Amino acid sequence: MLAGLFCLNLQAQEPCQTMPLLHKHIQENPMVKQAMERAENENYEWRKSGAHHPDRVVYTIPTVVHVLYTNATENISNAQIMSQLEILNQDYRRMNPDTGNTRSIFSGLAADVGIEFCLATTDPDGNPTTGITRTPGNPGLLGFYDPFTDNAKSNSLGGKDPWPSDKYLNIWVCPLFPVVLGYAQFPWDDPVTDGVVIGYTAFGTMGTVTAPYDGGRTTVHEVGHWLGLRHIWGDGDCTATDSVIDTPNADAASNGDCDTSKNTCVDTLLNDAPDMVENYMDYSQDNCMNMFTQGQKDRMLFYLNTWRASLLTSEGCSLLPTSHYETLAEKILLYPNPALENVHISIPRELGAPHQIRVFDVQGKEVNMALKGQNELVLERGDHPAGIYFVQIHTARGSITRKVLFSGK
Repeated sequence: MLAGLFCLNLQAQEPCQTMPLLHKHIQENPMVKQAMERAENENYEWRKSGAHHPDRVVYTIPTVVHVLYTNATENISNAQIMSQLEILNQDYRRMNPDTGNTRSIFSGLAADVGIEFCLATTDPDGNPTTGITRTPGNPGLLGFYDPFTDNAKSNSLGGKDPWPSDKYLNIWVCPLFPVVLGYAQFPWDDPVTDGVVIGYTAFGTMGTVTAPYDGGRTTVHEVGHWLGLRHIWGDGDCTATDSVIDTPNADAASNGDCDTSKNTCVDTLLNDAPDMVENYMDYSQDNCMNMFTQGQKDRMLFYLNTWRASLLTSEGCSLLPTSHYETLAEKILLYPNPALENVHISIPRELGAPHQIRVFDVQGKEVNMALKGQNELVLERGDHPAGIYFVQIHTARGSITRKVLFSGK
């Protein structure tokens, strides 16, 4: 028992436990390694053929969030959950307010992945659902859920059984060991324990989140693993690879910094580009991350259309339009745009009153603008300078980000 805890403490120095968990599964079951090699070979042959998935297709993944808690603080709010869904939809559609922070050397590589996430509206039995489950958990003596026993994913181990992983993305939000932010399973791993686990202090952008992991990017990172992406440095030195051609090699993770001067490997394919610390699959802080590459997009869409293809016919979001995010964009009106002074925001009553409206400038910094009204609102520019701003609108039926241009006075 003590030896197991000692091993876990060593592994826990990694904020993302995805790779240690994969190695454990390979040791326990040689079939996992065989499946991984088959998956990677299929992906290699697909890339070698020059195939690409159509850019204009938008895929929607039904998602269920399982909240496990031992006290009221860990029982996070619906608004906090919605804030995470908003970040997932922004970042996987390249609609995040901080796209302007992508360095010019990489801006041409940045991709709209074309994947959206909806909280499930239909449960496995066909009944209406909020897409959120709440369970008083029993993680054990230490009070934290353990990546190496995966006890968050099992009723019998004090957690919550998953919904069918061929129909839903399961995300568990729970107390994890300190330093650990989250972990996920790759598409080729055991479907019985498939899904993503995130610590409640790193999920979403409000409530219980703790800086510097308070921007929702931990979940973006872990869902990237769930869709087949590896860490951008290939979990090795300059000879390692993440199997994506347009991500520069690096000899290590960024270790939480945002050092744009780092160039740890000579990279001939990309004209010796610096380390891509702004990539979601590095270990940078949330306010540094802002992009996936086209190559990462191709890899994720390959796995979504092959090893995770059953999700594309799931009825988990059958009560929503095919592209829920784009439908919200059509229903929520902002006008005039461009505007000189004030912007009117019209939200249909069917979407409910907004939980929260936030405004950000092009650097991703939150801006304090006066807001009046409920479903018919007025956003007052005040003394803020002319320029582009991003308005995040969180409603009871979903969240959306719209771009607004204030012209010169």
